[in-house]
Amino acid sequence: SNNGDVIIPYDHISSELWISVNSGQMPPGNNDLTNTQKDLIAQWIDEGALPEISGGLIRPTDGEELGYIHVFFEWEQQPDAMEYNLQVSAQSSFNNLILDANETTTVYIDKDNFSWDDNYYWRVRPIYNDGSSGPWTESSQFSIRETMLLGLDVDIYNDDLLQDGLIMYSQFAPYVAAGVIDKMGNEIWNTEAVFMNHINSYGQLYGVNGPGVQFNYDEDILFATSDDNVDMHEVKQIPNGNYMGWVPTFQTGPIPQGDWTFLFQAQGYNADGVTNEFTWMGMRIVEWDDETGQEVWSWDPFVHFTMDDHDLYGGIWWGAYFEGVFDWMHTNAFHFDEEESVIYVSHRHLSRISKIAYPSGEVIWNIGMPAQYNTGSDNICTDLGNSFQHNIQLLDDGTLLFFDNGNLSEMLMGDSNPTTRIRRIRVIDDSYCETVWQYDLPQNLFGEGMGSVQLLDNGNYSIYTYGNGLGQAECSIFEITPDGDMVWKVTSENQGAAWYRAYKVPSIHPNAFSIVADGYTASEDDGNTIELSSNTLDFTVYNKSGYALEYKYMLSDLMDGGTQLFIYDEGVVDIEPYGSAELSFSVNGAADITATQVMLSIWPDHHEYAVKELVFPVSLGSSLNGDINADGILNILDVVLLVNMVLSDEYNASADINSDGVI
Repeated sequence: SNNGDVIIPYDHISSELWISVNSGQMPPGNNDLTNTQKDLIAQWIDEGALPEISGGLIRPTDGEELGYIHVFFEWEQQPDAMEYNLQVSAQSSFNNLILDANETTTVYIDKDNFSWDDNYYWRVRPIYNDGSSGPWTESSQFSIRETMLLGLDVDIYNDDLLQDGLIMYSQFAPYVAAGVIDKMGNEIWNTEAVFMNHINSYGQLYGVNGPGVQFNYDEDILFATSDDNVDMHEVKQIPNGNYMGWVPTFQTGPIPQGDWTFLFQAQGYNADGVTNEFTWMGMRIVEWDDETGQEVWSWDPFVHFTMDDHDLYGGIWWGAYFEGVFDWMHTNAFHFDEEESVIYVSHRHLSRISKIAYPSGEVIWNIGMPAQYNTGSDNICTDLGNSFQHNIQLLDDGTLLFFDNGNLSEMLMGDSNPTTRIRRIRVIDDSYCETVWQYDLPQNLFGEGMGSVQLLDNGNYSIYTYGNGLGQAECSIFEITPDGDMVWKVTSENQGAAWYRAYKVPSIHPNAFSIVADGYTASEDDGNTIELSSNTLDFTVYNKSGYALEYKYMLSDLMDGGTQLFIYDEGVVDIEPYGSAELSFSVNGAADITATQVMLSIWPDHHEYAVKELVFPVSLGSSLNGDINADGILNILDVVLLVNMVLSDEYNASADINSDGVI
């Protein structure tokens, strides 16, 4: 804040900058900052201070353009406020309010009142215990950009059985983008900045925009690989915190004989199945360091697989003639299992799922087609008949769930038409498979390409399919029960649409949370401060997201010299979706001071960029020595409380009459 009482990080940068910038120095540990952050700090040092926040309003920032209509408001805690009145209008005069809401914390997310391609003004004022209100903050303006949503057709078959949440999807066509919709098909969020390919259970977003990246709903790039040609199919973090994905790798190989042979021979190739003369593309699995973005481990398919195994039946060689390269593997999904230290990988054009030991790279087994189909003679589970599959994942019960596109199902399964299946299987003794659950998509929803499946918390399955079984794309996301009953479906009305994956998420803004300090009040002598009425400093943490998250915290006493009023403390607290938790820090009984400054740093694990670092002046609640209950009067009640403290061995500085650290 402008008077320095409460420090809120600006642009996700530590509040240590408040101290450093105002002293004209770079902060300690500045090597951990990005160059962009260092440039901002240098600018602030030149200007002599941090940029001012508009009257205690934090987000949306003044002039910001948002890419979502679930608007995340945040402001500073005001002294003595019991709640806050938030107002939003399309006019700076605040006539014709769009939103007029009261909130007891410092974060409010509105999901109902905002529209695409519009401008808004917002302000906040505190409401006190007696019902009176304080002054309005300065107003701040923000806008919401245009919608990118294509026409959608939505059917709700059974709302009672539908998993709560939103649907996020990415798309190839008619343009590369990602979006979030609600169950009615209303667009909630969009971006063209990153091609999304994975969302984990903490709400972290991953994708590619040249390099492999981690990003958030505000389109901040939180991590980027050193490689800038990362394959688009999947990027994610593995349990050690590093990132994993694929980088194309190439080797010269033969052109096998088949119906396509004459095309290659017409271009001068031998196409005899022996001569190494044509470029083959494989996918190298790469692990990147989470701090430097540099490659630290890789797995090369040309080392671990034989080029004798390749597709002859799915039309890939026809595509190779026109593209000038043979897409040998088309690796499209992986799952890293920390317990066994293995990687499950889907290779679409080999109709193969591999289990690979990490870090040795040994191939433990391959699920694939029978030997006569030229993709390996030692595959396991050949009776499954899966082909050209996507989205392999290991579930908590040890089963594998994947989207079996079924491009070759007529050949392998005897289907009358190509059939896509959702497979949930268990691999037993690394040698054979049992089917735990299966769902066969209807003919019109057969997905020749793309596709994904997600097991939801309520036991339902959310499925995306390209849906071109009847000759026209019917891009669809739908939710079914374990019995296969459809409860919800959305289909693109644009025949040219091609989506990639879909995820059901409980909410956007997994980084949304609020901190409220107990006893924060306006003091005539010392400015705003936390006055302690007991021997503890208390905060309430509010999780404003739909995710169950761990919050890490650190409390530091900033007072130099003497015995500090609070001993350094750190820890972790679990908070359920939309829940809260109390943090309590005891006064140091040996302290020889009654006032200090503390800094509370707190952030949701897996969303470190959302760290809040708040600095508060703190003073013991009563200046009257022996006023145990801080009512400003010394009487028999204080004596009774003091006796009880002695009997229970409880410490309170206001009861320490001679300040020797003992009652």
